[in-house]
Formats: sequence, structure tokens, C-alpha cells
Amino acid sequence: MGTQTNTDRRIRRTKAAINRAFLELLQEKSFNQITINDIAERADVNRGTIYLHYTDKYDLLDQCIAGNLDTIDHMIYSSVFNFIENKADVNESIEALKSLFIYFEEHALFFSSMLACHKTSAFRDRMLQIFTSAIQKKLDRQGINQGQDKQITTQFIASAFVGTLEWWILNQMPHSPQYMAEQVWTLFERHNIKC
Repeated sequence: MGTQTNTDRRIRRTKAAINRAFLELLQEKSFNQITINDIAERADVNRGTIYLHYTDKYDLLDQCIAGNLDTIDHMIYSSVFNFIENKADVNESIEALKSLFIYFEEHALFFSSMLACHKTSAFRDRMLQIFTSAIQKKLDRQGINQGQDKQITTQFIASAFVGTLEWWILNQMPHSPQYMAEQVWTLFERHNIKC
């Protein structure tokens, strides 16, 4: 079992090095200019190692995006909205939002690469879809904002939240996750969105 654990750790470290190299390169040049050789050289692995884990650079990009978006989706439903659905107090709700901002902060290289790269604008759209879906479900369950068009309300809130995240990340996170969570919570409260 010890050998299996060491192998798993090596695979995780290798994949992390490949991902980090890929994201660093995305900040330096366009996606189309990046080659497997570039990634291998930056990650200090051979090309064959990359092909053991990824079909090509498109597969690498897709897996990077899917993994982070899955995590965000899980966080939204398991922590952020869970607190709200259970009528948590303001401090618990802010802590839940803070955990989301901390995740973005800890993965700043990934998110800044994805949001800054024009070729990966699909990433922003997919992130917006996750927040739109979550907010729509929340509005449906809470029955709030009666008398307002749900689609417009959902698009407004999701676009504002994703736009705020994008601004925060692309400006090198000028405020702490705590501050961002408090500010976003205040804005949600002001618009009768308790999330």
C-alpha cells in the first residue's frame, strides 16, 4: 500500500507541475502559441509524461477548467447556500462567502489566467452559468423578489457577482477575502438576496 500511496503522490505532483507550467505560460502568451514542448520544458518533465495524463493541450485546458468549476459548484451548494437555506446568521453566511473568496485567492494563478486569456472566454461563460443556475434555484426556493422578472433578477445578480470576482482577481485581489465577503453580503442583503 505504501508504494501505491507514493505513486499517487508522484502523479499528483507531476500533474500539479504540468498545470502550473501551463497556467504560467497562459499568462505569457496566447493559448494557440503554447506547445506541449513549452509545457514540458516549464514543468521539467518530458513530453511523454504529459501525454500519459492528457491527450493534448486542449484536454489539459478542459481538465483544468472542469476541475475548478466542479469545485466552485460544490462549494456554492454545500457551503454558501447550505448556510442560507438553514437560516444561518449573518456571520456564518459571510464565512461561507469568505470560503469561496479564499478558494479563488488560493487558485489565483488559474483564475487570473482563465479570465485574462481572450481565447478562454468560454471559461467565464461557464462560471457565469454555474452562478446563474445556483441563484435561480435559490430564488425559486426562497420565493423572494416577487413581482420581479426572475430571469432578469437572476442574470443581474449572477453577472454582478461574477463581474466582481473577475475585477477582484484581475486587479491582484486588492482586498482580503473577509472584506470581499462582507461587501458582497451587504450588497446581497440590500437587494434581498440572502447569499
